Amino acid sequence: MSQTLKLEIEKGISGLCKTIGFKRKKFNYFKAMNENVFATLGFGLSSHAALGHVYVNITVGVIHRNVEDIRTRLIGYNSLEIMQPTIGIQLGYLMPEKSFKEWDFTENNRTPLFEDMLNSIQAYGFAYHEKMSDLNILFEAIENREHGVLNQARDMYLPILHFIRGDKQKGLTAIEEAIERQTNNNRIKEIERLKKNVESVELVVIGSGYGKVDPIYIEFAERYKAL
Repeated sequence: MSQTLKLEIEKGISGLCKTIGFKRKKFNYFKAMNENVFATLGFGLSSHAALGHVYVNITVGVIHRNVEDIRTRLIGYNSLEIMQPTIGIQLGYLMPEKSFKEWDFTENNRTPLFEDMLNSIQAYGFAYHEKMSDLNILFEAIENREHGVLNQARDMYLPILHFIRGDKQKGLTAIEEAIERQTNNNRIKEIERLKKNVESVELVVIGSGYGKVDPIYIEFAERYKAL
């Protein structure tokens, strides 16, 4: 990756975000929507080993401060320090193509791409920000695993959202279900079966602990009970 081109793109991204009122904090850009909700933008840069190219992808997200404050109490990690979103999605999946989207920057192709990125954020990202600023819609998205929500995030956020909505018991039930799923022997057997049936392809399993509950989640559960 050309460091000169990379620095110029980062400068352009900063200018783009400034144009729409976003400030940078650590790895993300953010803008307050109200005293409790922040819109976020994250930019990933990669060369994909293509000389003279820098590919940029964009993640749009939303932070709910009240949700993150409780999460911090439960796991001891403050995601607001890096403005990590409560929920987020790659911008391409909000666009008509509904697929992963990157902008291919080269030395001779920059300005039009910045304009297209800005237009795409305004046309599709802002609508997502507005939608996910509603706590009820956020709850539905987390509960139903919409917008790319993974189990790892759902296992923590769903109990917290139940608590905020005044139903701690449902949160405890969600935790019990999460622990049961994480330790499901049938799931382990299925993974082993898949591994045996796949000879020439490397099988990558995404999960939490491969049949074991993450110690962080155990601590999360205990602290949740004490809320």
